[in-house]
Amino acid sequence: MAFRKHMRSWRNPDLVIRFREVSLSVAKLEARPDVAAGVKEQASSWLVDAQDILDQRHFGILPYDRYDAVWALINQLRHLLCSVLPAPDLLAVLADVRASCCYLPQQQQRLLGERELARLEAELIGGPVPGAAIPAATSEPLPRIRLELERLSRLVAGAREAHWRKVNLLRKRLTVTGSVLLVLLCTAFWLLPDLLRGMVITRPQLAGIMLFGAIGGLVSALWTNESIHASSAQFYLQRTLLALKPIVGAASATFIVLLQQAGFVSLLPANADPMTACLVLAFLAGFSERFIRTRIEEATNSSVVSVNPAAAEASQKSRKGQ
Repeated sequence: MAFRKHMRSWRNPDLVIRFREVSLSVAKLEARPDVAAGVKEQASSWLVDAQDILDQRHFGILPYDRYDAVWALINQLRHLLCSVLPAPDLLAVLADVRASCCYLPQQQQRLLGERELARLEAELIGGPVPGAAIPAATSEPLPRIRLELERLSRLVAGAREAHWRKVNLLRKRLTVTGSVLLVLLCTAFWLLPDLLRGMVITRPQLAGIMLFGAIGGLVSALWTNESIHASSAQFYLQRTLLALKPIVGAASATFIVLLQQAGFVSLLPANADPMTACLVLAFLAGFSERFIRTRIEEATNSSVVSVNPAAAEASQKSRKGQ
């Protein structure tokens, strides 16, 4: 019951499942007399710290940097478990390390890590060691396996944390920028009718212009193709950009209509109803958020999708289809 409650509250199934797995592994340590008391205390302390961070939500939302801190603690627990878990349980740790190899920055590092993990896996299950420089039959292979697995765990954990730290900093920057833009739009909504009395734009009319611009921004989202092979970071970034679409659309619509009213451009037919034409223009202006979003994605694409070359290629094909 508590597990299902956390699934609903944290809204990150991957993190909840990993936290649950680590919690069960730490609980098993308490029943083992061969594990030092200091190791048990350290593992329990990290687990409690992670739980406390996950419970520090504001209006049901956990800041991005808090997620980074929780993953760092879970990785520390994984490093610790490498030195105390029995050999059969190390296979699950090895699989978790292998899943994070894609975060290594260079292809050569990823291939080398995969080969080393394959060798350690073969040694753990007692099978033939593929291309091993160290034979599987040694006097005490398990301590060496533990050390090598912990080294690889720390290597991929550092790469994963660095990658998601950059992604979350980008998401936070976009969120802050969108929030400031929304506040400025609200300020413009109250000030512009009083400042531009010569243009005779009332607040209801301005609200309609902003509304149709926001609708245009949302409709433009329907034209966006997202590949199911894109990386997780790309999906999280797209979710952040989705919240910015109506805000950018409303701002673009307001600016374009002001340009039209000021006489800098002439985009409306002479015989059209002024308000109806302005609403149509506002809706069309909302589509300009696609160009702004594309510039953001191009500026951050190298740091977001370079983790997975296949995902990067899929993302490029997705944008070409827009």
